[in-house]
Amino acid sequence: MTNSVYEKLGKDIITKGGQLSKSQREGLIALLNGFVEPWLPFPSYSVFVKYDQTVEQMIDANKYDWFNDDINSGRFLSGERGQVQVFIYLVNFGREISSEDAIGELDHQGLRPATLKELLALSASYLDLQRGDPIVALGSIWRPSDGRVEVPFLEGDKAYRYLDLHRWGDDWDPHWQFAAVRK
Repeated sequence: MTNSVYEKLGKDIITKGGQLSKSQREGLIALLNGFVEPWLPFPSYSVFVKYDQTVEQMIDANKYDWFNDDINSGRFLSGERGQVQVFIYLVNFGREISSEDAIGELDHQGLRPATLKELLALSASYLDLQRGDPIVALGSIWRPSDGRVEVPFLEGDKAYRYLDLHRWGDDWDPHWQFAAVRK
């Protein structure tokens, strides 16, 4: 839903006898935006992200069967703050795609790549989600000393769940899912 739909809802309330000031209408719009999923043609998941937590705290809370210890707060610095509810979309392009092209396609849909903390919040809220196709967060990168660029991803099967790194420069096979949020 868009803000115009919420504005119409506010006007309908007033027409039917309700009294909403402009600030109350804006508050209603903000409230509804937090609970009503915006429409996009991708699976979406409502997640509460605690950006103030460290990467280590978020990994501990996930209780992975295995995780790459290169994924830590020292390597994945974050300027994100606060605690926010977001919708995370899982976008599958159904074809081989480069990281740059995936970001361009997401941008075209009004999305940006999810960050590591958003990926970790998704994993904590939906434990079994990563037991299917792998889920990558192109919004957080790490550059090791050898010049590669690495991004975090989730994967697993019936027996285990893990968090690892994948090389940015490789093309992504058709089974990869890209975690994304609205810009």
